[in-house]
Amino acid sequence: MGQQAVTDAAAQQERERQRQKAVQPRPEEKEAVEASEVSPDLGSLQMLKEKPGLPFFRVRADQTYNWLSNANYARNSFNVVAAWQAISSLEAAWAPTFSTMPGYEKFFPEVGVRASFFNYFQQEEPASTFPQSSNQNGLYDIGLVQDFVLMSLFFRGTKQVTDELSVGLSFDYNGYFYLNSPTDREQSLGAGNAGETNFLNEFNLAYNASFFHPFTENQAVAVNWRASYVLTDPTYFTRTDNNLTGTYFVNLSDKISLTPFASYRLAYYTDASTAPATADYNNQGQLTGTANGFYRRLDQQYTLGVGLNFQLSPELSTGLNFNYSKSDSTSQIAETGDFTNLTAGANWSMTYKFSEKEFVVPSPSACLGPYVRTDLGFGFVNNLSSSRNLSGTILPGITGTLANPSLSMNPGLRFDVSPGYNFNDWLGAEFSAGILYNGLDHLNGSGSVTTAAGTQAVGSGGVTLTGRYLQVPALASAVFRWPGTSRWKPYLSTGFGMAYSQLQINQVGTLETSDNMTQQFSPAFQVGSGFLWQVSDMVDFCMMYKLLGIINPDYSSLQPGVALSNSFQLGINIRF
Repeated sequence: MGQQAVTDAAAQQERERQRQKAVQPRPEEKEAVEASEVSPDLGSLQMLKEKPGLPFFRVRADQTYNWLSNANYARNSFNVVAAWQAISSLEAAWAPTFSTMPGYEKFFPEVGVRASFFNYFQQEEPASTFPQSSNQNGLYDIGLVQDFVLMSLFFRGTKQVTDELSVGLSFDYNGYFYLNSPTDREQSLGAGNAGETNFLNEFNLAYNASFFHPFTENQAVAVNWRASYVLTDPTYFTRTDNNLTGTYFVNLSDKISLTPFASYRLAYYTDASTAPATADYNNQGQLTGTANGFYRRLDQQYTLGVGLNFQLSPELSTGLNFNYSKSDSTSQIAETGDFTNLTAGANWSMTYKFSEKEFVVPSPSACLGPYVRTDLGFGFVNNLSSSRNLSGTILPGITGTLANPSLSMNPGLRFDVSPGYNFNDWLGAEFSAGILYNGLDHLNGSGSVTTAAGTQAVGSGGVTLTGRYLQVPALASAVFRWPGTSRWKPYLSTGFGMAYSQLQINQVGTLETSDNMTQQFSPAFQVGSGFLWQVSDMVDFCMMYKLLGIINPDYSSLQPGVALSNSFQLGINIRF
């Protein structure tokens, strides 16, 4: 149910953005201007010029409390559970303007991070009399089993084509974290079933189109279309996910608005051959075998709803909502697919935008001289793989034989500190030192592995790994910036140096190891690209991508050639 809960929450967030657009006051006919003094020999004459658009930083906190008639989004009666759901979120985003670049005045980029806590409580038992519903093992203790945290990193770019039509591209990364251990979940769901297959990390690439048409001062209509391609980790499947929503806005007063809507979602799972088989039940809840429920799966979801919203202040709003959803799926598994759900709830949100006064820049500068930049973001490590078959000691604390070996990593974090110096308008140099931390995910290949706890076979799908992969690069780089005094400064960088890396394995499959580790000092290189946005005389905000390569590391007998890591980071640059 994790993926479906997030899909529903994202749809509600998009409707809230449209509502805020609908209740905003219409822009003034004239452009905002400011007066500036001129030379004293012209007397008291003042000149009027357009105020420059300035970037803003946004912080948002919101909560939603919903009653769900089908908290599991289940197809079969003995899995249908009604429960209360609470979603608490904190979001930070940066949305600069491009008024200094002709042709980009109506281009609106946005980058940010959102953390959401999904909590379930006050569940109601199903009415079915099947033995599975007797709750002998705490099967419906969903507060224990299904609470989770969602971390989302998003990049959006929207272009206003006309006064009513906007189009855009976006990238979202959704990472899931349980609020309990696998042992806790197995106690409720049964041994060997920790509910992992319904919580898959997602990479979401999407195209969006939005048509917004006001009829009067108090009424408007919006039509939104979103077409996305989703990749998951582990790679059980990819899917296309499309959504069309129509919303009608009625401002009953300057504080109260009504928003009825209708939505249609179509999702097709394009590659699911490696998904694990799950239990297959008929409509009466009788077990009919096992099946790959994601293979060639097509889902259709219809949602009708209405919201009543109260704008208590420019920063604070609250509201009530009621939705009816019905999903039809070609999948026959008991997981999310065919379901009917009623949702009734309340919500509040508080958004604070830092005012222009806090970001006033008297005039853009060339930003020459020394600086220090700190960067923080997500790091993704490519599989550490080797074409050479391994035997003997193949990894720290692990012996055995393995053909086509590779290690896959979970998404992690990267932090860097980079002092530097800008020599002129387009060239600078910097030294950067940082740390990348990634948890281990799977050991793949064909063969068997042995630890002090025993021996385990490695076949199709690999075996799970517990441990860490640590990288500490120290690099000297040349930085090439776009010349000029615009506040927006794209740049490219390339650098070389050394990197310390450490691979530690605590457990392979069900076998614990001796927490052995191997470490290396290796040559390293890095290329990067991004942009700076000048927000004061001394401070820039930054967004960047970095590709780090560690050359020929040797982890026991695993030699991956060049270990590559991809990082997406946000930073603050302070000039002196």
